[in-house]
Amino acid sequence: MKSSFGHVFLLVILFVFAVGLTSADDNLAAGKIVQFLPTPNYAITAKGGTDATDLTDGKLSSREDNRLWFDSKCVGFSYPGLQQMYLDLGAEESIREVAIRFMGGSVTPGTSFPVWVDLVASLDGQTYERLDSFSRWTPGDRDRFGIPQEAGEAWVHQLTFGNLKVKARYIGLSFYGTGLNVADEMWVIRGGDDAKPLALAPSRIVPFCPKGAQVYFHKPVVQFSTNFPTPNPVGLLSALPKDAKPTLRLDLPPGVRLVGTEQEVLPISEKLSDGWTRYHFAEEKTTGESLKTWQRIYLTGDWKPGQEGLLRYQVSWPDGQSPEGTQRIQAVEIPETPIPKKLLTGLGWWSMGNSAHWPNVIPSYKRLGFSYVPLFARWISNEKEWALLDQFRNEGFKVVSIDSPLHVLLQKHKKNTDIYCQLEKGPGELLCPSYRGPAYQEELIRLATEASKARPDLYAADIELWGWRGPVDAENCSRCKADFNASGLSSWEEWKITKGNEMWKDMASAVRKGSVDAGGPKTESGGYDFQPGSAYQFLWSVDQLYPDAMQNSQVSTYSSLEPWNIAYVGDEVRKDRQQIAASDIIPWLTPGDAGVFPGWAMRDSVLECFANGARGILFWSSRVWDTEGLLGYADAIRIAAQVEDIIVGGKLLEGVKTQPEGRVSGVRNDKGIFMLLGDYQGSMKGKAVTITVPIDRAMSVVDLVTGKEVAKLAPGANSFQIEFKEAGSRAFSLR
Repeated sequence: MKSSFGHVFLLVILFVFAVGLTSADDNLAAGKIVQFLPTPNYAITAKGGTDATDLTDGKLSSREDNRLWFDSKCVGFSYPGLQQMYLDLGAEESIREVAIRFMGGSVTPGTSFPVWVDLVASLDGQTYERLDSFSRWTPGDRDRFGIPQEAGEAWVHQLTFGNLKVKARYIGLSFYGTGLNVADEMWVIRGGDDAKPLALAPSRIVPFCPKGAQVYFHKPVVQFSTNFPTPNPVGLLSALPKDAKPTLRLDLPPGVRLVGTEQEVLPISEKLSDGWTRYHFAEEKTTGESLKTWQRIYLTGDWKPGQEGLLRYQVSWPDGQSPEGTQRIQAVEIPETPIPKKLLTGLGWWSMGNSAHWPNVIPSYKRLGFSYVPLFARWISNEKEWALLDQFRNEGFKVVSIDSPLHVLLQKHKKNTDIYCQLEKGPGELLCPSYRGPAYQEELIRLATEASKARPDLYAADIELWGWRGPVDAENCSRCKADFNASGLSSWEEWKITKGNEMWKDMASAVRKGSVDAGGPKTESGGYDFQPGSAYQFLWSVDQLYPDAMQNSQVSTYSSLEPWNIAYVGDEVRKDRQQIAASDIIPWLTPGDAGVFPGWAMRDSVLECFANGARGILFWSSRVWDTEGLLGYADAIRIAAQVEDIIVGGKLLEGVKTQPEGRVSGVRNDKGIFMLLGDYQGSMKGKAVTITVPIDRAMSVVDLVTGKEVAKLAPGANSFQIEFKEAGSRAFSLR
């Protein structure tokens, strides 16, 4: 009995310690209203309209699986970029600790712990001081805050900022999000008499501006290329009226130049007495909305690679302004990268309008090693952009056309009840998979017409109309039931795939015919997240369509935020390559829309794709493309271009062994081997790793980064050693 009581008592103590409370009176946040900027946008957790009090109601989620996004007692943020929240304690209080519980684990791609979290405080609600921070970018922070690794299992972690000993009235949290962030409770714990008022030192004041507007950068350090212009996105947080026109003032130090923006005319500039250049962004954009990419700035300069400094910025509006902010900037040089002849390399979800605003865009694309130019044909609104496309084509670039077919149909004809499933109670809400009426025929004409203008080499379709559940209304639709009965098929599952395949063939044929009739190529087609195996949305079957009606699979690998995610990228590509007889895998990645990550992670993710059988790369977002990501991408292209003849048409490499056991990916053909060794967790740092490769002839092992021969192998003497000096990958060719 005594032992049992002691066990229960220990659990109670651990729980109290875990939530950081000693009594209800100690939690100054209890029952307070939380203000958000922008407003939380995840529909499931927003049910009931209680987000403003969900984090201070004293209720933790009761979900045993830790999947907080299903719990309306929580607050969810979908692809938030920078997110702010704050509460008014009602009076100046002594504060010992602030804590918040976030979900993490990457149980689904992108459902991760925030990239960074800043704790801020204020006496007047206007000027905020940063008290403490957690950041994935800061070495040791993960251990300091005890944050678990993410490996595909959901967990909930309490992020605690302790030993504060400060007096404040307003407490704020500013975090940079991932694909989905969810929190269920936060605390502000009362402190003692040893608390001191905020120092409000200039170096600690931050542009936390919940009632006005502020801009933000997406990474702790913004890089810019010294040898050609590259983009960097600037986000906006705004609580202003919809007709407001916030203005950005940007100050650049000597040696750094602004050479382009998303605006038609460069901002007005003036030289300051300290040698800096001040730019005033014209009030072109009328918006009261928060935007992940409000501006896109193209910088260059004559700094030496590695040189670092600061830029200054401030946002103003008709009756106010934000505090001035500073941002670290660093110069890099992106070496000229060979353009692959067989691999598809480019930016994916990036419009021709985006390309038109990029200064010296064609030479820039060439220097980055891009082999294709992407576009959205239906978004090209002027002859200038069509003329730019012709210039790209004349310079040897392939054309990738991205579109959302059927979505366009639904948007244009959403009031036409005939396009929906015909249910007993009336029209449904989902497009009917057996509808083939005038609106459907009009959509096919649109696809052919746009293809005749774009003449694409690759058509990539993003069709997400039915979601993960598929066309659930079909079995109750009078039109679908009649079609099913007439089909003679034995199951609804088989019927749905038949209708999906029929739609796909109609669309792919329309695109190819439009291109060929206009003198263009026989366009190959594929769909976003279409993979061999199970039919996507229970409609589209790669197994049945490939290779005649669908020429590639396009798995969505999502994010490179965590070491686990980078390996997942390669595993997903490899799984598809094992089921398709050729290297017809063109996966979709992201430059950071589900949480920004370092350039080396971009490099390694792209290499994982090529080393597991992909012949091209697409990207499902464009909002956060920056110089650092492009540098990492170009590094990967520079490596892969040397072995593209092995990647395209080769077979997956099998039978390689390492000691200690590690991650190996690769492709081989009768001429040689491309091999990638990965240590993304850094567990092999400083260790000698022995690699044993199955070979039947003498081969030379070349490091694809340095170009140096590192070993000579032969049957019976087929092992060599390498050392990982840091986390990441090592790429080799064996010829």
